[in-house]
Amino acid sequence: MKKIWSLIFFLLIVVSGGIFLWKMIISPGYSLKQLDRALKEHNVIAFNKYVDLDATVDSIIVQTWQYYRLGGETGKLWDEIRNKIGNIILSAIKPNMKEIIKQKVLDYISTGQGLQSNSESQDGISSLVIELIKGKINPEQWDYQSINYIEIEDKIAQVGITYFDKAKETNFLLEIKMRNMEGYWQIIEISNVAQILNMYQNVIN
Repeated sequence: MKKIWSLIFFLLIVVSGGIFLWKMIISPGYSLKQLDRALKEHNVIAFNKYVDLDATVDSIIVQTWQYYRLGGETGKLWDEIRNKIGNIILSAIKPNMKEIIKQKVLDYISTGQGLQSNSESQDGISSLVIELIKGKINPEQWDYQSINYIEIEDKIAQVGITYFDKAKETNFLLEIKMRNMEGYWQIIEISNVAQILNMYQNVIN
């Protein structure tokens, strides 16, 4: 009888341990660790598994456009005009801009080299953007500190990650949205682009 209870206890430990490990592996935090590994190994395939680059870049462009578009003169009539013109311009330039940014990101992932500006190999907009942000908003100066929170609702997780910016000598929160891919989680959006841009506003101007 003693051996039976020992066997049952052993099975409980194995099963509970297996469930705990399984839950850990399919958690957003584990997917972020795998993404970090993909970045260190310059693994583009793994990167694309854990990041929906098209959706993420699309959201960044829209949030950035809104941030600068809403930062000017206010007033009901002006806002209506600006919204209509802004949306037309954005719809026209976003597809090309998105592809340029996506390619730059994938090049960075595969080579590990930072953004390079080369007027002979890039179009004018790309070169201008790179020159504008280079040395000002530089994720290579960001040191990971900790996961601040993970909030899961249905198949969407809201995650807050604390980073330390060595150039500005300050901590800040990067908020991302992830979706459940049935076995792993994938980043689909950086949610607080406006706050990050606001943090760097003084150095950009």
